[in-house]
Amino acid sequence: MGFRKTLCAALAVGVLLGAGPAEARFGKRSKPNAAAPKPSKDDKDSRDDDRSTHRATPMGRPADAPVRSSVRASGMSWLGVLFVGGPASYHRRARVGRPGVRAAAPPPLVHLNLQGDSFGETGGALGLYMALDGQRWGMDARVTGIALTADDGSNDIDRLTLLDAHLTISPWSNPRGRFRLEAGFASAHAPDVIFVGPSFAASLAACIGPTPLDLEARIQVVPFPHRQVDAQAGLALHLGALNLRGGWRTLYLNDAGHLDGVVHEDAFSGPYLGLGLSF
Repeated sequence: MGFRKTLCAALAVGVLLGAGPAEARFGKRSKPNAAAPKPSKDDKDSRDDDRSTHRATPMGRPADAPVRSSVRASGMSWLGVLFVGGPASYHRRARVGRPGVRAAAPPPLVHLNLQGDSFGETGGALGLYMALDGQRWGMDARVTGIALTADDGSNDIDRLTLLDAHLTISPWSNPRGRFRLEAGFASAHAPDVIFVGPSFAASLAACIGPTPLDLEARIQVVPFPHRQVDAQAGLALHLGALNLRGGWRTLYLNDAGHLDGVVHEDAFSGPYLGLGLSF
């Protein structure tokens, strides 16, 4: 438990908020005679017989699945947990039950991820994502800070902050992957307005054969009061509890004219890189 707290305390991200006096974009008032802006654009032990899974994928397992008696309750170093055994091996140790007795369900998995996005000349984003996965239920929270070049030709920076918190349910969850459905609330903090509305999402993480790679994809939609679509897809390389992620993200924002009667929208698209822990 102390090790978990140490890992959790090691990640901290500050998102700077501010607003520059740039021309109107998403959530920003129009200036007189300004033309409307154009839209721009988640283990199974390696000793399992199923070769389509890999031990580094932190997906959990069914509560009635047997635990291999060869899993040792001692002699596992922190280094082995992080880079070799993975989070599932870490949680399964000392869980050898008597023959015929159903094994206890594994504890929930905690995921922490730091992600950076590049939107080319338009700007970029930095996000911190935190999730808790049980066998079926869980939760997910995200905060993303976005810095954008002003659209009036000045050297100013426009800053946006996106936050969301969801409860999740996994209709499909086994050592080979997990499919989540999510629902909760999201907020968008723009230079001149703050929007808060319902948020819905779906995400998938699946093993790619016996390799340490996962395919990951997620889409989030906020229907009102503002409109937000956030989609990304990529690959994750698992090195025990550590994972490296990369792929492509597209983000669309529209204030629906709630600010001053003029619709302001932005679309961003670009590659992302991430570093995470699952334990």
